[in-house]
Amino acid sequence: MKEIICITCPKGCHLKVDEETFAVTGNSCPRGAVYGANELRNPVRVVTSTVVVKTSPDKGRGTGEAGGGVAPRRLPVKTDRPIPKGKMFEVMDEIARLRVQPPVKVGDILIPNVAGTDGNLVATKSLP
Repeated sequence: MKEIICITCPKGCHLKVDEETFAVTGNSCPRGAVYGANELRNPVRVVTSTVVVKTSPDKGRGTGEAGGGVAPRRLPVKTDRPIPKGKMFEVMDEIARLRVQPPVKVGDILIPNVAGTDGNLVATKSLP
């Protein structure tokens, strides 16, 4: 039996999942049963982060590159669907290399099929 805490709602049920049959106990709703079984079969997460925004040096916010002396402006981003937990480091590597140029609208796809996951990296804030 594997013990995990459900993260699908604020209750945080303590689940016990049979590692052979994926039977779940301890859940107080059906979502907990689905989460518990999936967490052992193929754990997934939505990745949230920020990316560097390219700006012109005359705007006083830095260029988004090292050595500018001013911290670069950042844009919040996330994957548009949960991705396999084992791919998170690859996704973060792609995010670290990304530089975006305004304008950007909420929901704009910044990296399609990020790290080969079938998920897209999207902007979660608009920049004029």
